[in-house]
Amino acid sequence: MERAFVIFVAILLQTTAAVAQDKGGAGMESPFLALDRKRPEQPARSNDLLSYAPGPPARERSIPDAEAAAACKALLADASIVTTPHAAISGEGGCGIAAPITLEAVLLPDKRRIEIAPAPVMRCDLAARFGAFVRETIAPVTASLGRKVKRVITADAYDCRNRNRQADANPSEHATGAAIDLAAIEFVDGSVMRVTDKARDPTIAISLRQSACARFSTVLGPGSDGYHEDHVHLDLARRRGGAKICQWALK
Repeated sequence: MERAFVIFVAILLQTTAAVAQDKGGAGMESPFLALDRKRPEQPARSNDLLSYAPGPPARERSIPDAEAAAACKALLADASIVTTPHAAISGEGGCGIAAPITLEAVLLPDKRRIEIAPAPVMRCDLAARFGAFVRETIAPVTASLGRKVKRVITADAYDCRNRNRQADANPSEHATGAAIDLAAIEFVDGSVMRVTDKARDPTIAISLRQSACARFSTVLGPGSDGYHEDHVHLDLARRRGGAKICQWALK
């Protein structure tokens, strides 16, 4: 029995060597090494980077349009936001939203309406999350300092493009309607506060950052990567283990 096993192993080794030689002497490559080469490069670590693990991008388009629309309607039923639904959006390279909506306004508990302008197109789950951020953080924090919000100003939402508009980058969460860029807050007295303004009230800045990093998967602002110095990027990217990225320097 032992002799038969030794002969079998010898034949197996000879066969492996022959296959490697037929492939130009390069040898057989481990499939795990091939998979490793396909993994994206890890971003630089920083004190604000809570954790990072690349995972599958959010792809709402994989859900049938009718099912997505029904789920969206149910999600927004009690969201206290004003929206307009649209037909499904599709594009090249995985761009698109199965049940897109335009977020027009957020309704406060006292029924006062805060406009969102320009009204962004996005996924309904992002609209619900962003609406809660405006209603539960932006409005009350500024009101506690005697300032009532009239309008929240956005910079970008759905956009079929790569990250930071770089040709060699991975698709952006904007490409699936899972991201929104927050630029400024306009008050009823006509004044405007840019959320990235270093001279803004630190109480507001700290509260916005803390709430944003708790609510969203990714928060990128000044001090993150050089592409978000004049706005704050918020998205719902899905990562392994629910990992989040929070990079928004306040000083």
